[in-house]
Amino acid sequence: MESPKRCSFRPSRHAKDKMIETGIPKIEILEGIIKGAKKIFKDKIVTTFRGFDVVYKQLPCNYFVITVYWKNR
Repeated sequence: MESPKRCSFRPSRHAKDKMIETGIPKIEILEGIIKGAKKIFKDKIVTTFRGFDVVYKQLPCNYFVITVYWKNR
């Protein structure tokens, strides 16, 4: 699956480590960003999708993923 308009996906080093640790693949994180319920906290967006949360910042056509974690683990 590709994100709309070919926006870039840029995870931080922490986010990459958490993706490996939690076993959540990039494609599911992108789905969460696009389809998940969103809450805004200051300049960050938190989206909830399929039991995990993704914290990210969005600039024009760039998703800077800060962290990802399972909600109930």
